[in-house]
Amino acid sequence: MLIIDRALMREVLQTSLAVTLVFVSLFGVVSLVNVLAEATRGEIPARIIFMLLGLQTVKMLGLMLPLTLFIGILLTLGRWYRDSEMTVLAACGVGLLHFVRPTLLLATGFALVVALFSFYLAPISAGLITKLKSEASSRYEVGGIMPGVFNEVRYGKGSYYVESIDRNSANLKNIFVSTEQADREGVLVAESGYQQTDKETGDQLLMLRNGTRYEGVPGQADYQIMQFETYTLRIEPAQARDPQIRFEALTTTQLLNKKNAVYAKGEATIPRWHQGVAAEWHTRLSKPVMLFVLALLALVFSYTHPRRGRYSGLFVAVLVYFLYTNLLGVSDAMLKQGRISPALGMWWVHGLFLVLSVYLLMRRANNQALLGFPRSLKSQAHEHVSAP
Repeated sequence: MLIIDRALMREVLQTSLAVTLVFVSLFGVVSLVNVLAEATRGEIPARIIFMLLGLQTVKMLGLMLPLTLFIGILLTLGRWYRDSEMTVLAACGVGLLHFVRPTLLLATGFALVVALFSFYLAPISAGLITKLKSEASSRYEVGGIMPGVFNEVRYGKGSYYVESIDRNSANLKNIFVSTEQADREGVLVAESGYQQTDKETGDQLLMLRNGTRYEGVPGQADYQIMQFETYTLRIEPAQARDPQIRFEALTTTQLLNKKNAVYAKGEATIPRWHQGVAAEWHTRLSKPVMLFVLALLALVFSYTHPRRGRYSGLFVAVLVYFLYTNLLGVSDAMLKQGRISPALGMWWVHGLFLVLSVYLLMRRANNQALLGFPRSLKSQAHEHVSAP
C-alpha cells in the first residue's frame, strides 16, 4: 500500500471518529432531555435514565456511522484540494480514481462495524428499551413516581400528586387525587398509600389509606364528603401496558424465521406482517450497503474549486445524502404497504445512486462538468478562434 493511501485512510478515520464523537454528544444531550422529561412525568423510573440513554445511543450508531464516514471523506479530500495537495498528486500521476481503492477498503471496515450494530446490537438495544419501559409501566417502581409532581391517571380523567415517598417501605405519603367519574368531579386526600397490580385483571391500582373524598360542587345539594379507611383507584389498565412488539426489536434469527414461515405455510398472498418483516430486513441490510455508495459520492463532491465557496460541494453532498435516505424511507413505506415486491425491496434505490455515483466519478476524474450540460456558444467560439 502506498504512503499516500495510508495517509488518506488515517486522516479520514481520524476525521470520521471526531465527527462521530460530535454527533454522539449532540444526540446524547437531546436524548437526555427527552428521557428526563419522561422521568419527570413519572413515565419511567429515574434509576434507568442513563441505561436508556446508553441503549438509545447504541441503537442510533448504526445510522450515524455511514454519515460520519461520508463527512470524513468530504472534509479530508476537501482540505487536500484547498491546500493544492490533490493538484500536486495529479501532476505526479495520482488521479482521483487512485483513491477509490483505499476509500472502499476503509468503507469495508466501517461496513463490518455497521453490520454488527444493524444486525445484532441495535435489535438487542431496541428490545431492551421496550422491555424496560414495559416493566416500568406494568409494575410499581418507586423511582417511577416523582414526589412533588402531578401524575396523569392514564386512560382516564384525573391526576394524582404524592408529596413524599418512603424509599425503605415504598409507602406514599400525603396523596392528593383529582378524578372525574360519571361527569362528577371528585377530590381525594389520603395520609398514605401504596401501589399494586391486580392479579386477576393485571390493572395497576393505587391503594389509599385513611383519607377523605369530596364529590360534587361545594354549596349544592348533592355535594358529598366521605371518610374512608381504604380506597382503590385504578390508574392504568392492563392493556395499556402490553408492549407492541416492533420489528426493529426482533433479532436477525427471529426475522429469518418469520420470513421463512410464510413460504412454509404455502400461502398464496403475502400477509401484512410479512411485509413488515421484509421492510425491516431491507432496512438493516441497507445500512452497510449504503456505506459503499456514499464513499463513492464523497469522492465526487469533495472537489473544492479555489474560486468558489469552501463548503459549496459539502452543501450539495448533504442534499444528495438526504435525498438518498429519504428515498430509502419511501421504499420502506412502500414495502410495508405491499406496493413493491419484497424481492425488489430497497435495491432500486441503491442501484440508482450507485449508477449515479459511478457516472459522476468518471466525469470528475476526466475534469468534466458533473451535470454534462452543453458548453456555451461563447466558449465554443473562443476555442474556434484560438484553434490553429
